[in-house]
Formats: sequence, C-alpha cells, structure tokens
Amino acid sequence: MFALALTAALLSQTPELRSPVAVTLTSRRPNTDSFAPKVAARVVEVLKREGLGDVRDDGRSVKELKAAGFSDPRSCNGGQACSARLAVLIGPKAVLVGVDVGKVGKSLAIHLEAFAADLTEPIAVADLTAREDKWADQSLADITTFARQVKDKLAIAPPKVAVTPPPPPPPLDKPRGDTPAKTNLEPSASNTRTDLTETAEAAPSKVPAIVVASGAGAAVIVAGIFAGLAASDRATWDRNVTMQPDGSLGSTTLTQAEVAALGNGLNTKASVALGSGLLALALGGVATWLFLK
Repeated sequence: MFALALTAALLSQTPELRSPVAVTLTSRRPNTDSFAPKVAARVVEVLKREGLGDVRDDGRSVKELKAAGFSDPRSCNGGQACSARLAVLIGPKAVLVGVDVGKVGKSLAIHLEAFAADLTEPIAVADLTAREDKWADQSLADITTFARQVKDKLAIAPPKVAVTPPPPPPPLDKPRGDTPAKTNLEPSASNTRTDLTETAEAAPSKVPAIVVASGAGAAVIVAGIFAGLAASDRATWDRNVTMQPDGSLGSTTLTQAEVAALGNGLNTKASVALGSGLLALALGGVATWLFLK
C-alpha cells in the first residue's frame, strides 16, 4: 500500500501548464495604427514557433474579453494593473501578453508584458526600440527572448504532498490492532491568488515618457535652428541698417521695404526660438516626472 501511495504522489507532481496564452494590444497611441497590429501578430508567430500551445491572436483575444464583459483592452493605455486583470478574464490559468506600441519620430518603442491569472507579478517583460522601416528584423531577437521567458514560466508548481510511511509492525508477543495505518495524502495550502484587487502595482509603461522626451528634444532642435537664423538676420541688420536724422531707419544697400522685411523676419525667428526653448523646458520637466513616476 505504501508503494502505491508513493507512486500516486509522484505522478500527481507532474507540472501543469498555464493555458491559453492570449496576445492583445493594450494601448492606442498616436500614429501607430499601421504598426501595432503587425507587432502583435509577430509576437503570436514567435510564441508559436517557440513551441507554446493554444496561442490566441489579438482578434480572438478581444472577442473573448468582450464576451466576458470588458469593452476594449486598448483602454488600459499600457497600465500594468489593468492588463493583469485581463488575464483573469481569459481564464483561471491563462496568460495574457500585452503589446504596447508607441512611435517616436522614425522609431517604434515596443513594450511587452506577460501576466498569469494566478500570479501577482508579471512573468516576463521586454522593452525595445526599432526603426519603423526595419522593426521586424531589429526586434526579432528581443521578441524571441521574451517568448522563451514566457515559455519557462508556463509550468505550475504542483502542491507538495507529504507521504507518511506506515508504522512498524508491533512485536510478535503483542496483539496487533485492527485499525489500519493512515497515510497522509493531504496537499498543503496552495499559493493560488484569491484576491485580484491586491494585484501589485509596478512601474507603468515607459512609452509615454519616451514620447514626451523625444518631443522635448525636437523642440530643442527647432529652438537652435531659429536662434541661429535670428542671429544671422541680426548680423545683417547691424551691417546695413542705420538710424536716420529724422528718427527713421535707413540703409545704403537695402531699400525701405527690404529693411522692413528684415526687421519682421528677425522678430519672428527670435520669437519662434524663444517659444521652442520654453516648450522644450516644459516637456523636459514632464518627461522627467514620467520617468520617475
């Protein structure tokens, strides 16, 4: 009997796999409509190639979430707590892979995060950037590494089973009891999550911070360009424009219309440079706050 109980206990410890694996877009960011679905499809393709079974694409995942009562996974805006709850709606042992894509200039910022319905922390995370015209090749290695991390975390550890051997037989000179020895096959307490509202809040996606920081950089470039143009116009003004005795502006090399046009252009370029500089300063502050949030 003891041998049979031990064999049953060992067989019960065969790892169970989390399933299904649902891939879905968890944000809707500007200028990404033509890229985000392709990135999600590539993630599905790589997961299947790495040997994961029952991988569901964005279309099927969205239908299942809507059937469960959730309107649109993109409304999560890349938030971790919201994306983690989507895994629970897919199934008690499901894994949800959230795909968050942002566009910065000519590059894509891609954030991938996998959540298991029965765990509080993500099981895999990846942040990568790639040129918009070469993203498929430049992101393939990182997506493959991410897929392997997800695959490694699909196994659910079986509960520990305590097997108590039967007591030794009593001495021959004593009568044996009629009560059979009991073998304790009670499983220990499971680590399964019971309260989804206690999902740990971790750092949100860095895609918004990257977008704002890129905007600040662009504003700095614009400010520098127009400051240089204004400085050039100022040098031309100082060389050619003089004050006339009657208080008007004049020049020996420029007509009155050219003097007026030069002055207007100088003022406009200086204003643009100043405005862009102030915008860059404000965006830089917002980006710093988002990175530290």
